[in-house]
Amino acid sequence: MTRNTRTFLILCCLLTLAGRAAFTSSKAEFRGGWVTAWNKGFLTPQEADATISAAKRAGINALFIQARKVGDAYYESATEPRGDNLAPGYDPLAYLVEKAHAQGIQVHAWVNVCRIWRSKTPPADPNHVVNLHPDWLVKDINGTTWASDGVFLDPGVPAAREYVASVIEEIACRYAVDGIHLDYIRYPGKNWGYSETALNRFYADTGASSKPDPESTQWMRWRRDQVTDMLRLIRGKVLAVRPHAVISAATIAWGGCPSDFNASYACKLANQDWRTWMAQGLLDANIPMDYKSETSSTAAAQFRGWLGGFKKWGAGKPTYVGVDIHSNSTKSIMKQISAIRKARLGGFVLFSFNDTPLRDAIVDALAGK
Repeated sequence: MTRNTRTFLILCCLLTLAGRAAFTSSKAEFRGGWVTAWNKGFLTPQEADATISAAKRAGINALFIQARKVGDAYYESATEPRGDNLAPGYDPLAYLVEKAHAQGIQVHAWVNVCRIWRSKTPPADPNHVVNLHPDWLVKDINGTTWASDGVFLDPGVPAAREYVASVIEEIACRYAVDGIHLDYIRYPGKNWGYSETALNRFYADTGASSKPDPESTQWMRWRRDQVTDMLRLIRGKVLAVRPHAVISAATIAWGGCPSDFNASYACKLANQDWRTWMAQGLLDANIPMDYKSETSSTAAAQFRGWLGGFKKWGAGKPTYVGVDIHSNSTKSIMKQISAIRKARLGGFVLFSFNDTPLRDAIVDALAGK
């Protein structure tokens, strides 16, 4: 290791130490915004400047920037293809880290972990992971690789886990981000996980000899463990190069909150055991997607019901509640934020904080409040 490299790593550690302390220890309300790579928000320097300006006015103190959308890179990567809607010669993650930090705003690299493609048509780039490693793709019980929301890597394939962890490690190593934020770290549903490699590993681990039923308790537990092992691997690689980075995840809060976490859709459909992640310290903060519309009395009640669940299963660690601005009026969004405050949770993250008239209205509503 050269002297310059050592100096660079020390500076990165000092920057992330400050960010981690603010993220996990501050008594101030955490206000975040997810900014997707699908729409206008940071795809040019001008968009990034506008997003930072809007965040500053709204009191948003953390931006979650989609660095990996579907197996592509919204940063300078030696591993994955560049996002196809970026301005030429522009590194959005580097730009946002520099400009947002100058305004006292954290930047977290938001990574879609398992979902790596959205279309039924394969990527045109031969170097995309979908084309390079079809053996890593998750399959349903009938051998299909297309889920309703895209194409996923199989968490039960160790090589796929290692690949994703190395992609995320690259981000953590190269950019002074305040944290790594994991999305789609799950299976597409209960009928998924049947790649040949995963099944053979399941047979070896359990002694089973035939394809398991999707609702088999043993099979569900095994798949949940694969996702947890993936998270553990990612966390280890990230913290090895950026020791004070905050690890968070966008977790499942579908439907109503059950009394037993094992009955939650997160656990029984997506095989995402975020309760264990919190209890074992694999996450520094939970950011559950409590996306419910206030126009429905049932959904509004579900939103508030989950607030209690987040506290019950949060192991005393921070929870910042994901709020969907697209299915709510500004007034309704403020009502949900008020409910989060009343529940004494740490704050909220808005989906999404892309450049739209909705954002303008939310900024006006949050400014000074």
